[in-house]
Amino acid sequence: MIRMLQRFFDNPRLIGAISPSSPALARAMTRQLAEGMAVFEIGAGSGAITRQILESTGAETLVVFEQDPYFAECLRRRVGPTRVVEGFFHDTVGALDEIPDPLVILSSVPFKSLSNSLHFKTVDAICRILLASPNRRLIQYTYFNRPPFVPRNANLRWRYLTRVWSNIPPATVWELRAGTDPKTAG
Repeated sequence: MIRMLQRFFDNPRLIGAISPSSPALARAMTRQLAEGMAVFEIGAGSGAITRQILESTGAETLVVFEQDPYFAECLRRRVGPTRVVEGFFHDTVGALDEIPDPLVILSSVPFKSLSNSLHFKTVDAICRILLASPNRRLIQYTYFNRPPFVPRNANLRWRYLTRVWSNIPPATVWELRAGTDPKTAG
């Protein structure tokens, strides 16, 4: 916890939180996964959601993306054979051999605090992946009661999933995917 605070104060725009996601938030995020599904986790931080993925799902493929070198190294030690990719998602996802389909991207990226450049590049990379197949979706939480960003493509729509009151601060979980019924979009 002390190390996470230090990382937050070193760069609050990229870390985004002073404490790890609560077990309740991790469960709410991973509840969206089915057995054997491919998962990308971006912004894994200290690994609270990563651990829940490994404990509660049989993710066929799990690739964890973390931009902070300290957290990336901690994740490598904690998650065994799971692939941990160090660097920004938009810079590193293209180096993968292929993007699985179906795919769920679980994200803890602090979109509201990112610089405009990082925000745009990350959103663009996610949207390109989602638009390539209707079998792909993003599960993202935010501390606000609105979607974390506005996708640049009208075919991508947000859907509210749940509010996790026991997280500090309380978090709202959203789903973004192509072709979502506009009546259920946030």
